[in-house]
Amino acid sequence: MFFILSKTIGLLAKPLTWLVVLMLIAVSWRKPKLKRFSLIASLVILLVFTNPFAINIALKLWEPAPVAIETLPVYDIGIVLGGFARYLPGSDNIELTDAGDRLWQAVSLYRQGKTGKILISGGGAENTKSEAAAVRDALIAMGIPDSAILTETRSRNTHENAVFSAELVTANQPGATCVLITSALHMKRSLGCFRKAGLNPDAFPAEHIARYDKVYWADWLRPEPSALKYWERVMNEWIGIIVYKLQGYI
Repeated sequence: MFFILSKTIGLLAKPLTWLVVLMLIAVSWRKPKLKRFSLIASLVILLVFTNPFAINIALKLWEPAPVAIETLPVYDIGIVLGGFARYLPGSDNIELTDAGDRLWQAVSLYRQGKTGKILISGGGAENTKSEAAAVRDALIAMGIPDSAILTETRSRNTHENAVFSAELVTANQPGATCVLITSALHMKRSLGCFRKAGLNPDAFPAEHIARYDKVYWADWLRPEPSALKYWERVMNEWIGIIVYKLQGYI
């Protein structure tokens, strides 16, 4: 029920879904006023949700600001949330997705002595190697010792990431200080889940989408198709927090 509800709401949260529905109404409906309203609404949605300036404001308000590594204390464990790699059956290789920056940041923190261990939290489908196990093998191949890697291989969502990671930390290193490494867009929901699970990690956001560099003013006026995708991700997080609160996960 929870899975179906989250997927249904997620579909309705897509601006592209709104556009398709409105355009279908404009094409198929006979009433001139409704057709005109649908066309105007479609144009407004298209202009607003493809505007890079608007999505950048939303992202800056939602994403935690970048954190300078040198300002961090030393943590016992850096917890990396899954969803950033795909295991390729039939090979010994993995491919990183758009969220792969979180793994890079976790390795960077470890190499700079800011974490003593890396905990990778991410399960997999039945009869396949889990994401955490595949990433662990890749990290060992890159020279990170097996003793510095913990793997949580059962989780399927953020709530389970938190619950199973908390169990693993308690079993292996009770009272360990932790830093949570995940996408900046996903950090608020993730922190809520981990605190509910009994851990109180600090946040190290990765994979920032918001732009902090100087942008020529005319570029903010040019429609960007990618803005639609980013709005969808922001809205999914908003809905995710509401659903998680209703479920008691945060």
